[in-house]
Amino acid sequence: MGMFGGPEVSYHQTYSARVGLSILRTPYPTQNLQRKHRTDSQMTTKARKRTMNTGLMKIGVWNVRGLYGKEKLLQEEFQKANVDIAVIPATKKKLKRSQELDDYILLYSGVPTNKRAAAGIAIMIKAKFKKRIHSYVFVNERILQLRYKLQRAYLTLLAVYAPEEGKTEQTEEFYETLQDQIDKISKNDYIVIAGDYNARVGNIRIDRILGTNGEITTNSNGHRLKDFASVNELKIMNTFFRQRVS
Repeated sequence: MGMFGGPEVSYHQTYSARVGLSILRTPYPTQNLQRKHRTDSQMTTKARKRTMNTGLMKIGVWNVRGLYGKEKLLQEEFQKANVDIAVIPATKKKLKRSQELDDYILLYSGVPTNKRAAAGIAIMIKAKFKKRIHSYVFVNERILQLRYKLQRAYLTLLAVYAPEEGKTEQTEEFYETLQDQIDKISKNDYIVIAGDYNARVGNIRIDRILGTNGEITTNSNGHRLKDFASVNELKIMNTFFRQRVS
């Protein structure tokens, strides 16, 4: 699951019940938000008036269980789904690099070559949006940050891959680092946090944080994610709409 905010963004979600997107913060007031069509993009009336002539950006999350040799296949998949930006957890790819592919730009963050690759996180963004990329930060092998120019503002995307259930110390370190990154982001930016949290958050509604369309099951990572969402006023978005059964 994950976290989002902003009127120019919609979502595409596949493969894993533990993968998705959520809302964190917009530079506009969040009272009386309304859904537009069947996307998860939400905005105030004021924001909608200011962006009525702009298109929606489609952000997706793909858990590939290893990225090596799959770049071409993923590009084809993203083009077919019309995904503008894809977050790719569990890449198992070492080093920190940017790479221009045929149709997308690949950013990936991993461990040094002398360490075992157990995580890895990547972002693929359509090459035609290259000039809209303001900056990016390779935080570590679990967090990658991209700042992107929208029509009238900036979007900061945090791509994440949280530790697996039961790794308590690593999980706390992950959330501490993630919080540090959030605290540094401009208050005027839209923020999306997307990726695989290895969390099961249940389906008991929490006002403005958790919807009723999640799994029944919860786990320790899920409780940690809900605490994190509560502190940061996050919405765990894939619990607010019904998901298609694949």
